[in-house]
Amino acid sequence: MVLAYYVIICILSFLCCVIFFWRVRSNFSPLYSLIFILALLAHLSYVMLALSENVREALLANKMLYIGGCYLQMIGMFLIITICNIRPLKWIRFLMVLFSTAVYGCVLTAGYLPIFYKSVEIEKRNGITVLIKEYGPAHMLFYAEIILYLLITIGVLIYGWMKRPDVSRRNLLIASIMQITSIFAFFVGRSITKNIEWMALADLVDEIGFLLIMDRVVLYRVDDLVSSSILKDGQFGYLSLDLNHKYLGATEAARRFLPEIVKNHTDREIENSELRDLFGKWIEEYEEKKVSTVHTYRRKGCIYLIRISSLYDGKRKRGYLLEISDDTAHQQHLEGIERYNKNLNEELMAKTKLIRELRNKK
Repeated sequence: MVLAYYVIICILSFLCCVIFFWRVRSNFSPLYSLIFILALLAHLSYVMLALSENVREALLANKMLYIGGCYLQMIGMFLIITICNIRPLKWIRFLMVLFSTAVYGCVLTAGYLPIFYKSVEIEKRNGITVLIKEYGPAHMLFYAEIILYLLITIGVLIYGWMKRPDVSRRNLLIASIMQITSIFAFFVGRSITKNIEWMALADLVDEIGFLLIMDRVVLYRVDDLVSSSILKDGQFGYLSLDLNHKYLGATEAARRFLPEIVKNHTDREIENSELRDLFGKWIEEYEEKKVSTVHTYRRKGCIYLIRISSLYDGKRKRGYLLEISDDTAHQQHLEGIERYNKNLNEELMAKTKLIRELRNKK
């Protein structure tokens, strides 16, 4: 019965992973992928530990399980911080990752040094293998990690609810339920029964919660949403060059507008000499005037507008971005109006001349 509990949760976790990777899009944070992969790894580890035949197998499964134990809550915390539109400093994120890694380093000493576990043995309970261990001094670091990340997450949720009207209350409520489940599993569950590990259920609840959150969270990031919509619409194409004017990449629309660049190799100059000279000239003008100017480029009856701007990676300038739009229809319409006005003026001048001649004959 206990084995069935872990197997069913593992199967449900796998289904959550399938749903996630079926629905994942390019503008999803990579943290979501880590959540589902680490949760599935943890659930597989529970099953492997339950089926272990000796101490060595049990310890290996336990060390795999602690990968999720040491990193899963931290990644979930980072995701909730992101959902609340908070950007922690890089050095803070680095220290948290370093701390979690140090804790996991202590986990890896199990069976070799009496740091994390002083002693380890196994026994059969309710048809599964259970690891019986005596905790060492470094195990307190794991408790400190869990409590630290839990308190930070709760604080972020309270801050998001009270101070951030731009954060979805629906997502905050789902995240709060996830945290309540984790608190129950870690602090209360074992007082009810020690026959099962309640954190396995809590991890599954986290997966379901993030599945509910992730599909709408991208809708609140207007910048990403607009960029995605513009690229999908295909009316604008984008081509990027590095600081040495070498080709980096282009969107599908840009390759459609300028098929000369389709076979262009990355990290090489634009092979088409006409485009290479034009882009170089426009970039020099942009750097000289520090003003983004729209240029007109005519190709085989089509008229394109190309705007030069800087390409940034965070705050660091890495190259140049060329925004390309097909303005053929608009330009042809303007030219048609100009021709019509010209013809109208010519007709008016001819009629004026005729009237003058008729008057002179009288």
